[in-house]
Amino acid sequence: MPLVRQQKLYSWKRLVMEGIALSQPRAPSIGTELPELNVGFLNMMPDRAFRATEKQFLRLLALGSESYSVHVHPFQIEGLPRNDVQLLDYINDCYDSFEYIQNQSLDGLILTGANPSRTDLSTERYWPYFEQIAKWAETSVPTIFCSCLATHAILQIFLSIERTRCRPRKRWGVYSHQVVQPKHPLMVDMPNKFDAPRSHVFEMTARQLAEHEIETLAISEQADFHIAVAGDGKWIFSQGHPEYDEVSLLKEYKREVQRYIDQERLDYPEFPANYFSPSACSRLGQFGDKLRIALNNGTT
Repeated sequence: MPLVRQQKLYSWKRLVMEGIALSQPRAPSIGTELPELNVGFLNMMPDRAFRATEKQFLRLLALGSESYSVHVHPFQIEGLPRNDVQLLDYINDCYDSFEYIQNQSLDGLILTGANPSRTDLSTERYWPYFEQIAKWAETSVPTIFCSCLATHAILQIFLSIERTRCRPRKRWGVYSHQVVQPKHPLMVDMPNKFDAPRSHVFEMTARQLAEHEIETLAISEQADFHIAVAGDGKWIFSQGHPEYDEVSLLKEYKREVQRYIDQERLDYPEFPANYFSPSACSRLGQFGDKLRIALNNGTT
């Protein structure tokens, strides 16, 4: 898929370094131009994961197909806590406003996850702005893909489905999934069983979705639904993070360890499930023991 390099995004250089070809915006030649797709991109991930998330989703778009010329339209949302001044400058410089996006004719829209800070989603500071985007997208965008928290938010807005806290703890790691609708167009060429990353504190279930005639396409015995669709494919829901690359969970684990050091969390983080090798778990466990001793002794 020739991804058109339009904005001054951080990710362009990174993708080129990975060997991914990008095209420059130019006037098409008659008879040679590819059909165009315009995709909106709302990145709601926290500061430390923002640039990585941008790169990951653009990588997926670039590798998806060679049949279209894809223009990505990143935009921002009000109400998200942003403490990184340089990141704020970057967002203001490279990301459009929702007011601008509303006047674009989009073929698709990507809504990312976000860092959950409250049990009740509707009390998040960004909620009224996200709700406005969701209701606009329902009538104005043919296909919307939702990742992780965005899935929960959309299902709460339109169907009043309530998420619940994962038990006994945060659901994160790499889980095995089973395709349950192999004939669905989205599952074409998918292996019957596949592994996929998850990272969520709250969750919804396939049973909840079925009560509203939402079709589950892939599910995990350990982590429930992973991919589901509604509205004849208009809405595509993932409860995981299909954009994550091989080091995403490692970076997230390191952030949780840092939060423990900074006393933002009281318990030392558990390992992501099915992710680290046994030898890595052993070494990291030894590191954790030493860190707890150092923190108790005030010698960090």
